[in-house]
Order: sequence, then structure tokens, then C-alpha cells
Amino acid sequence: MIYFLIYLFIEIFVSYEFTNIFTPFGMFLEILATAVLGVIILQNLNMSLMENMMKVAKREISQEEFISIGMFKFVGAILLIIPGVFTDILGVLMQFDLFGSLVAQKFLTPKEPKKDPFEDDIIDVEIIEDKNVK
Repeated sequence: MIYFLIYLFIEIFVSYEFTNIFTPFGMFLEILATAVLGVIILQNLNMSLMENMMKVAKREISQEEFISIGMFKFVGAILLIIPGVFTDILGVLMQFDLFGSLVAQKFLTPKEPKKDPFEDDIIDVEIIEDKNVK
């Protein structure tokens, strides 16, 4: 809930400042232009996915990065369709493969399993009985 309130505050603040600089008509044009751009990106998403599939085949990116980049492009296009300047900024950032792969590397890296703190202290010993000892 707190993240939504922070997002809402930033969205209203950025949109207000944009409207002060570019007038309400400029805000209207920005909303219209980014909505059209978002629809165009959604229509051409399959071409981007094909390019990234070729990168996976050439082992330039991992499968996790492929999935996250595709997801980022889709979510970014939806954010471009939603009215608001801050969501448009996020939507444009999500269209870049570099941004998607950086986020994928940050959040999708496999985590190392927890190591037992006493594991290094254990000594494996085999006891051999000596039959000659009286």
C-alpha cells in the first residue's frame, strides 16, 4: 500500500510539473502520443521477441533474461497506454533491452543455498580397530 501511495505522489507531481511547462494541451498530446506508441509496440512485440530468441540461440542472453526482457517490453507498452507522465517514463525505460537485462541480472540471479555454519567444522573419521592391542 505504501508503494502505491509513493507512486501516486510521484505520478501527480511529475504530471503537474509537465502540465505547468507544456500547458494542458501539451499534456493531452503527450497522453495521446504515448498511447498510440504503446499500441504500436504491442502490435510489433512479436518481432522483438523473435530478435531476442535469436540472441538466446546465439547464447548472447540467458533464457531468464529472454523472459524478463519480453515481460518488460509488454509491461512497458501497457504503461505507455496508461495516462500519466511518470508511467510513460517507466514505459519508455522498459522498452530498452539494456534496462531489462540489468534488472533481470539483479533480480533473477540464482541465489546460493544457505550453507550450514558448522559444515566446515565436521571431520569425517573412520575408526579401525586394531586386533593386536592387548
